[in-house]
Amino acid sequence: MNAILPPDSFCISSAEGWIILGNPIEAIGELEQVSNPVKSRPEYLELKWRVYADTQAWDAALELSEGMVRDLPDHPGGFILRSYALRRSSKGSVEMATTSLLEAAVKFPSEPIIPYNLACYACQSGELVQARKFLRLAFEIGDRKELLKMAGMDSDLKSLWNELKTL
Repeated sequence: MNAILPPDSFCISSAEGWIILGNPIEAIGELEQVSNPVKSRPEYLELKWRVYADTQAWDAALELSEGMVRDLPDHPGGFILRSYALRRSSKGSVEMATTSLLEAAVKFPSEPIIPYNLACYACQSGELVQARKFLRLAFEIGDRKELLKMAGMDSDLKSLWNELKTL
């Protein structure tokens, strides 16, 4: 895919900065200035989804991510974001998020955040044996050190914190 060029690239960078600073309203202002062709790009869509997530607009985040899954079927981001939104939206649940992400796991077997998130969902459902299996898989296919660090701060995995280094 081609690089995003100025001035659109400046707006995308500014939106990222506003998100990092915790100001999603300013981020959306920057995203509104992006040209229409860029608005179908994963970079733009993921930032817009992040604004929805940061403002707890989970139904809008779900709708956006479902569009990503439909329009960008070879991009794992839409599938990951859809499951995350499904867990939190008024139309979803942990079970629906799990089912959605299991489909993505088949399609994207080398994407470590998929089994990582499945471990989170299993842990939240009290299925610790499954959670351990998914977490081990994430560690095998991803950067173990980085994922261990992330898992050690992830409250979804709190019931596994004491055993993370042995997985």
